[in-house]
Amino acid sequence: MSSNKPSRSLNRREFLGRVSGAALASGAGLALVHKGVDALSAETKLERRNEQSGMIYKPFGKTNLNVSRLSYGCIQLTDDRLPAMETAIERGVNLVHIARGYTGGQAIVALGKFLKTPSNRDKVWVALKGEQGRGLPSNIDDQLKILNTDHVDIICSPIFGPDQIRKSEQDVKKFEAFQKAGKARFLNLTTHENVQQGMEAGLEAGWFTSILATIDLGIVAPLQPTIQKANQQNVGIMAMKTERNKKAGGPDKIAATLLPAGVTTILRSLTTGPQVDTWFNAVTKAPQAMVALAVDHQAAAGDCTLCGLCEGCPNGVAIQSIVRDYTYYYEQQGLAEIAAERYAELHPKQTVVSCKDCGRCELICPMEVPVRRIIREAHARLSATA
Repeated sequence: MSSNKPSRSLNRREFLGRVSGAALASGAGLALVHKGVDALSAETKLERRNEQSGMIYKPFGKTNLNVSRLSYGCIQLTDDRLPAMETAIERGVNLVHIARGYTGGQAIVALGKFLKTPSNRDKVWVALKGEQGRGLPSNIDDQLKILNTDHVDIICSPIFGPDQIRKSEQDVKKFEAFQKAGKARFLNLTTHENVQQGMEAGLEAGWFTSILATIDLGIVAPLQPTIQKANQQNVGIMAMKTERNKKAGGPDKIAATLLPAGVTTILRSLTTGPQVDTWFNAVTKAPQAMVALAVDHQAAAGDCTLCGLCEGCPNGVAIQSIVRDYTYYYEQQGLAEIAAERYAELHPKQTVVSCKDCGRCELICPMEVPVRRIIREAHARLSATA
């Protein structure tokens, strides 16, 4: 099936040499990180890995990694679901996304078992997410040990709020330290909330080589100008939670809309062989040339568009996080444990216990989302599950 042999894994010594050659490990500091990513793109040849016939690949922004149009999300990964991931990789998926807390810590252990075989590590680029809403940790050595690798290819900074993104120098400094030590190669911005504002802030900041964002059929049309701006700036776009608006269609329609809109790769958590087949077929038969979206790609009344207008609850309730995770993971995907894990990450004061029933969130919501009902249901069901 393979159209070329997988390239040999880039070990830490080789990685440091490559980074040094690109002048990014020279100690020039944040200004060089901010301005030097285009130089890295120009001086580094397109990297290819695990390219299989049938799958379609595209350069992932300034990383110059030639990534598959379908990437693998490990949020549901366990030992018994490794065969599905292996099937996806056999069919040409070459980018996997992991975080320490996925599946209660089982996912990172399972992925580490796969990566322990050198030939397997050669097949995929690994994207490691930092701490939800808190950005990058100060140390990733323990996670690298579990993953059985000496470096990750992309490290993802999940920062909430456009202002936090614009002032993310602390995360850039952490990344710079990881990069100089040969532990991480490229910096990604992960944004779940205030999606358009977050993406715009990331592009304005200038130091992210790619952006991972919640993009579904209900919000992709208003996001397309920002996605196109990212394309123009050579910033790769990975779309997650693409089935959040299930009324709009399945994998075929999602892929046929998001990829021509300018998304580089679609991140999916796939647990069975048939799911792999369905999404493989969807991304490979989707139009690949960028086109302007039809006006019918709009969210319906009652659908949260993650616009962020409800932010600033006077009582501190994390409205977007609760609505997003409860409606997506619990109601739509049936993943009660994952929804409960996300809810448990919130401070108690960010939950419905702080709600004073003022109704501001619903008065300001342009989509008429029944926020108060949702956050109360979420608390009742997810607290019990946790």
